Amino acid sequence: MAREKQRFGIEDLPVASFSDLAFLLIIFFILTTTLVATRGFLTEFPAGERSEKQEKKATTVSLRDGRISFNGAEMDLPKLAHELAALKLHDRTGDDKVVVLEASGRVEYQNYFEVMATITQSGGTLCIVRETGGE
Repeated sequence: MAREKQRFGIEDLPVASFSDLAFLLIIFFILTTTLVATRGFLTEFPAGERSEKQEKKATTVSLRDGRISFNGAEMDLPKLAHELAALKLHDRTGDDKVVVLEASGRVEYQNYFEVMATITQSGGTLCIVRETGGE
């Protein structure tokens, strides 16, 4: 009696465990992947109420194409921090704490983040304005 060799064809190949193996690999990579955590800061956004009359103009910081201007005067970040500290925003309440942050043109995230952090650290409440169109 001659022994017959068993040959597996493509339809006979056992592939039932491949899906289990793929699932385990996906779980492994999800659990071992390190995600980059972004650093942030806490800030309070003002309420969306509009007043009938605005007695005095709000403090405005503008970011345009990498330049910082405070109430129309161009300056750098340390000078902005000094000017905001001089306003003593920590002692103010309500709408007097609001600092309007306008951004237009090409503004890098790092510059935007630094200005937001400077305003928040000085005690101001942010009001963010974004220009659309033009680019």
